[in-house]
Amino acid sequence: MANLYPVIVDWIPGLPQIPYRNGIGEWEGVVMHQTANPNDTARSERAYEASTFQNAFVHEFIDPNEIIQVANPDYMAYGAGSQANPRFIHLELCSANSQDEFNRSFDRWCQRAAYFLSQRSLGVIPAKADGTGTLWSHDEVSRWLGGTTHTDPIEYLASWGKTWQDVIDSVQEQYTDIVTGGNAPMLSVQDANVIIAFLSAAYNATQDPEARAEFHRLANELRKASGQPLQ
Repeated sequence: MANLYPVIVDWIPGLPQIPYRNGIGEWEGVVMHQTANPNDTARSERAYEASTFQNAFVHEFIDPNEIIQVANPDYMAYGAGSQANPRFIHLELCSANSQDEFNRSFDRWCQRAAYFLSQRSLGVIPAKADGTGTLWSHDEVSRWLGGTTHTDPIEYLASWGKTWQDVIDSVQEQYTDIVTGGNAPMLSVQDANVIIAFLSAAYNATQDPEARAEFHRLANELRKASGQPLQ
């Protein structure tokens, strides 16, 4: 079992509960944010958001010591504009005062992204200009979806020696750890996909619904064993 950080659930009273575009609990990915507020904490951000949520709010605040879930993740948050909000979970990274604090908060932040992606077997698919993908920076939402103009967390990451690619790599590592229970995948992605290709050929060669269902099930078992999203 992967070693998950504890989460304090402290939902702000009165938040709107609007389903995602595909329904309650049907998030399609995660947007990664950074507060840009020096010396803040998850608790201070939660206190501030409690009085300003009519303008904006996210699902979780993450600092070096605590993860506080302030909004029900089964419903939308007002985190990144009209295009992203109906689709994504929003995770906000608080500011650090030392490299150690940054490292601890960064690890928690990436694990929470991996956790939410794993809960719906979404995989870690970097955002693309065509609007697809499951892992987004707020900056990418601004550039490719619109409805917002923020560029976080890119500049903040750079100030601590990290890039957005480092986030993708860390979330992927944490995702694999969660879906495989902390064990290395039994199959490499490459080997799994070779076998899946054979199953796909067999699937397309038959019209028997039971056979097709079994080929699909086996392909998903291979995806799970190699740490890939289910289809």
